[in-house]
Amino acid sequence: MIVAVIALVVALGGTAVAAKQISLSALANGAKNKTVGVGKLTYVSGTATGKANDPPVTVTATCPAGTHVIGGGVKVEDPAADFIDDSYPTASGWQARVSAGSDTTHTFIATAICGVSRSVTGAPAG
Repeated sequence: MIVAVIALVVALGGTAVAAKQISLSALANGAKNKTVGVGKLTYVSGTATGKANDPPVTVTATCPAGTHVIGGGVKVEDPAADFIDDSYPTASGWQARVSAGSDTTHTFIATAICGVSRSVTGAPAG
């Protein structure tokens, strides 16, 4: 029993040393710079209105300066009647084109999820 306890302590100690070395090598290789920063996420919204027979309405949510869009979407007032033509990230936030499905004025809301990133490469299409 004593030999088993000693073997367990040695095995756990080796695992802790290996885990520490792996985390240090990940930091040295710049993995931390490719992640979203430790700050809070910021949600921003933009609204637009439209009626049936109007051309598609563009609704945009723009991220604050110093942040980058990491997600988003669009909400329509009447999901059974309204149409989302497209919804996508832009270089500065989130944008969608929507069409109302009835003659009453409908409100559309685009929301962008923004965060700070240490390293951003490329840009979204659009």
